[in-house]
Amino acid sequence: MKIDTTSKAIDFWFNDHYAEMLNVLARLVEVRSVAGAKSPNEPNGRGPLIALATMAQIMREYGIEINNFKNSVITADMNKKEPVLGILAHLDVVDAGDGWDSEPFRMKMKDGKLIGRGVMDDKGPAVAALFAMRAAMDIFPRMSKGCRLIFGSAEETGSEDIAAYLKENKLPSNVFTPDADYPVINFEKGRYAPEFSKVFEKADGARVVSFTGGDIMNKVPEKAEAVLAGVSMGKAMECCEGIAGTEFSVSEEDGLTTVTARGRSAHAAHPETGVNAQTALIAALAKMPLYGGGYDAVRALARLIPHGDTEGNALGISMNDEKTGNLTLNFGVLSIGETYVKGGLDLRTPMGASDDNVRAPLEKSFSAEGFRVSGSMVPCHYTPEDSPFIKTLLSVYEDYTGLKGECLAIGGGTYVHDIEGGVAVGCEMPVTDHFIHVANEWISIDELVTSAKIFTRVIIDMCM
Repeated sequence: MKIDTTSKAIDFWFNDHYAEMLNVLARLVEVRSVAGAKSPNEPNGRGPLIALATMAQIMREYGIEINNFKNSVITADMNKKEPVLGILAHLDVVDAGDGWDSEPFRMKMKDGKLIGRGVMDDKGPAVAALFAMRAAMDIFPRMSKGCRLIFGSAEETGSEDIAAYLKENKLPSNVFTPDADYPVINFEKGRYAPEFSKVFEKADGARVVSFTGGDIMNKVPEKAEAVLAGVSMGKAMECCEGIAGTEFSVSEEDGLTTVTARGRSAHAAHPETGVNAQTALIAALAKMPLYGGGYDAVRALARLIPHGDTEGNALGISMNDEKTGNLTLNFGVLSIGETYVKGGLDLRTPMGASDDNVRAPLEKSFSAEGFRVSGSMVPCHYTPEDSPFIKTLLSVYEDYTGLKGECLAIGGGTYVHDIEGGVAVGCEMPVTDHFIHVANEWISIDELVTSAKIFTRVIIDMCM
């Protein structure tokens, strides 16, 4: 290591403060910071704003001065020196969903693990960054350069918070986000999140009365529900048979039949690891004796995105790149009423994807079925492996883990996707599934403390 006594000082500091760090994380997990109705004072909804306010209060309790950007982003500087390092984390979370073994918004400690929504994505890493900055200030109070913490509240809905912040503020020259995997992610796939819609006349007779699917693009929906008129329970259940990986239930009330599908959630960057209840229910409905515009839309969607097609094969847009892998497609959002359908997709695109070979053919296919489509493509993000910043990050990672440090390419887009020179660092250790975006999300106490130590050392090495 660069300075062995520094590592010992970091160890001693966290021996004294790790329990306090867990208590702070528990306070943040209790905030259900899921995107909600927007207003001028709550640009990303009530929950995300409360999370920002809670973190701001915590930092004020430690004597740290806070800057608030339009109730959407808060920042804090380590000292009054010009910051050369920025650590960017988010305090919003996806909703809990089903299948938890404990209350998702009350952090639970069990067998050395912390369990709760946000403990890994991204409140735990945010708290690790806060305590890292405190540790660095206590150990070396007279560092010659500055570090800035940047906490946002809309990463899960498209990072519009940081986009707005960047229009009026300059970031430090080196930025990392602790919102992905170790060792260092320097290459991210592009993203295309088209939205589609269609309107039609209200029908009579056997029809789709309503369909409620997912409500967030970047999550595989684990539940979907359709209310039908003119279809018996027996016929509905018959049409649900043989659809892979999905549990169906059927009920009847007031002459209407409700069909509920349950699959398995996953992050949109890896839709193949989940079971999309929405596409499963579409496949079942497409076999039923229904009529009207809603049914026409269902059958069209069953052709365009068949259940289990997570690579865009039916749309003719599947592709692969050796470094960045396959194109992936998540059908994340869908709502159908008696006169409309609207929905959205989340595609992660490899090198070589373009308007000509992805957006244009997708729009053509949807338009041919009567849908209106909107959305633009975001290119891949790349930071060269030989940058001094990345070399520092890899060196510190190797020192603290004993594992080989290397750069990775991923399908998920991180908070630094649109930040030149930005990279993602942790907090997920290699070959570990922390159930991000699904039930029983967790991080081990050891991993959280190790990450905080890594971040402390990076701050010191970059700012001395």
